[in-house]
Amino acid sequence: MRWLIGILFSILGILLLTYGLNLREVAETQVDGDSIGVYFLGIEINERVPTVDIPSYSNGFMGSGIIFLVLAVCLFVILLSEKSTLKPITPKKQA
Repeated sequence: MRWLIGILFSILGILLLTYGLNLREVAETQVDGDSIGVYFLGIEINERVPTVDIPSYSNGFMGSGIIFLVLAVCLFVILLSEKSTLKPITPKKQA
């Protein structure tokens, strides 16, 4: 289960980071009008983001992606440092 959370954090971090980079590119080249809509994984974040505020949204997505990737790396390091992470958890024997 802990490995699955690490993989989920990695995937989410990569998605957020790439969306932030794509949003930054869109802000520089493909904005027609005064604002755009920001959607992530089919969820509407904001319907009308002014052109001036697009870089801050991009930085937010990239920052959260980096945080998720750092959390995933920390979790993987902790799991790999344990010797018995792939064995099932057994209760301790009482004296």
